[in-house]
Formats: sequence, structure tokens, C-alpha cells
Amino acid sequence: MKYAKKTDFKDLDQIIRLVNSAYRSDVGNNRWTSETGLVQGHRLSLASLELLITDADVDLYLCYLDDRLAGCIAITFHGDIAEFGTFAVAPELHNTGIGKALLSFAEGACRTDIRMFQVAVVSLNQDLIRFYERRGYRRTGAKIPFPAGADVGKPTVDKLDLTVMKKRR
Repeated sequence: MKYAKKTDFKDLDQIIRLVNSAYRSDVGNNRWTSETGLVQGHRLSLASLELLITDADVDLYLCYLDDRLAGCIAITFHGDIAEFGTFAVAPELHNTGIGKALLSFAEGACRTDIRMFQVAVVSLNQDLIRFYERRGYRRTGAKIPFPAGADVGKPTVDKLDLTVMKKRR
């Protein structure tokens, strides 16, 4: 696998397709990360992706398998905390170890002053929460409302929230 930091506006449509299919599609074998049935609409828009790329506090990394876009992850820096989001693996490549490798890469790519890693996971997706727990993340007890107004889709279930998880570096 190869990893590359995204710094330009080329091929953004590929990234948008990847993220939206990973979060909202039910296509692919062994799917357990999809939010289908919980959230409708796109997960990532062109405007949101452009903001990620231009934000000085965000590093967006792409993962390639045989020169094919296989995944992506964004790292947002908040002081000494690195928050991972926009974390997606192509649906047909789920359960191949790419997600685990990409998360490990992102943890290693963080600035040296980072002391804590953080994710916010849809609380109803217990399989995804267990994925992070197997990698050393722990539930903090904090829950935040699903960001319905942030152009990341609209919940189809009442009171959808996110579980905050952290891991010490």
C-alpha cells in the first residue's frame, strides 16, 4: 500500500465516491461500517472536501492499493489531540486489513506533540466501536449529537448520537 497527503484539487470526484459508498452504500461483502439505515444522503460533498484540503489544521491522506484509491482518512489537530474522521475504505475491500493499516499509518503520521487520538463513532454501530476498541481506543462516556446540520447526511432514526473514543499515544 502507498499513502499520500492530499494537497491539490485533482480527482476529487474519486474521493467523494469512495467516502459516500463506504458510509452510505450497502454494496460489498462483509459490510459492517455502513451507516445505511441510520443516515440518508451523502457523507461528503465537494465543498466539504475542498475545505478539508485547504484547512491548515487538517491533513487528508489517501491510501492506494496497486495504484487504485482504496481508502482515506482525515486528521484534524486540536492542540495535543488528533481527531480522525472521513475515514473510509472502498466497500469491496472491507475485511482485508486496509482500514487497520490506514488507521495505524494515520496515528504514525501525526505531529510529535500529539498526546491523544480521538474518534467519534455513530453510537448504534457497535461493530465499528469494537473495531476501535481492538486498536486501543476507549469510550470516554461522552456522547455528542449527530451533526445533522454539517452537510454529512440526515439521520433516519431519532436522537442519533456519536460515541467519543480516545487513545493515548
